[in-house]
Formats: sequence, structure tokens, C-alpha cells
Amino acid sequence: MPSPKFYRGILAIALLICVAVACKQLQSLGRPTVLTSPDGKFQLTVPAGWQERPSLHAKATIKAANPFEETYVIVISENKIDFASDMTLDTFTDLTRRSMLSKVTEGDSTPPLPVKISGNDGRQYVLEGVVDNIRISYVITAVETAEHYHQIITWTLRSRIDQKQATLLKVTESFRPTDVAQGSSPASEP
Repeated sequence: MPSPKFYRGILAIALLICVAVACKQLQSLGRPTVLTSPDGKFQLTVPAGWQERPSLHAKATIKAANPFEETYVIVISENKIDFASDMTLDTFTDLTRRSMLSKVTEGDSTPPLPVKISGNDGRQYVLEGVVDNIRISYVITAVETAEHYHQIITWTLRSRIDQKQATLLKVTESFRPTDVAQGSSPASEP
């Protein structure tokens, strides 16, 4: 006959499994979160379970993650006035893509494909590489708005990209300028 310690161990394991399942259920019941850049000009919506993560990247204006699912997003916005007058979305995409490839080992990338993100022109590609001995898959989108170029960089572990790519694309597609970015004034102001 098993000892009482054995039954307590089984009970503890069962309780842990129940807690893990309950957390997963609560996470899926939550609502998406709208994140806004510090200047109030751009927004991104992340699914339930994602949280702002200020430590992800120093230069990014929007940063979020779901660490339990190993899914991440950052948005880096750059003012067009800081670039030469002949800068184009394709040139910006090429520059930032080469920069990303230089930051990974064993890097490989698909060609950038044209996309529309909230009515704005974009270029999207998948990049894979090794960072700190971990295989990462990125879905990266360069987007041009009236006054900015943006990089929407999403990523997950290589082993999870097939399962998480739809979520990463949905997060990317949620990027949009706010009324502030479009020059509208709030209705409450004269």
C-alpha cells in the first residue's frame, strides 16, 4: 500500500495541473489590450495575456510580450524628417532588414512582400536566426505613415512559429495611427 507521502505528492501534482489549467482559462477569457506610443500618435492591440514590457528594447515606442507563450512585439518609429529626401519605404525596409540580419547568426530572410497595415503601405518578411544560442523566428513589417517609418518586429522561438505566426500577424495588423497622428484635434477642444 502506498504511503501517505505518495498520496500527498499526487495531490500536489494534481493541484498544480489544476492551477495551470485555470490560469490558461483565465488568460483566454481576458480582453485584448490597446497600447499607445508615449507621444499618443500610434497604437497596437495585443491579445489577452500580453503585457507591456518596457525592458524589451530601449528605442521602441511600444513593447509587449506574452512570456508564457514566448511571443513578443516592439514598434520602432522613426521620423521621416531625419532621413534624406530620397528615402523610400523600400530603401528603409532594405536598410532595416540588413541591420536585423547583422544582429543574428545563421540568419536567413524571405524577400519583403507588399502589405497594407491600416491603409498604410508596408513591406513584410520573415527572418530567422540565432540570438544568444536560441533560434528565433521574426515576422517584421516596415510601415510608412505620413511623417514616420515604423518597424513592427514580432518574434517567437523557432519551434513555435508555425503555431504562433497567425497571432504575430494579427498583432502587426492592429498597428494604426491615432487621431493625434493624423492631425485631428479632440472633440472636446474648441
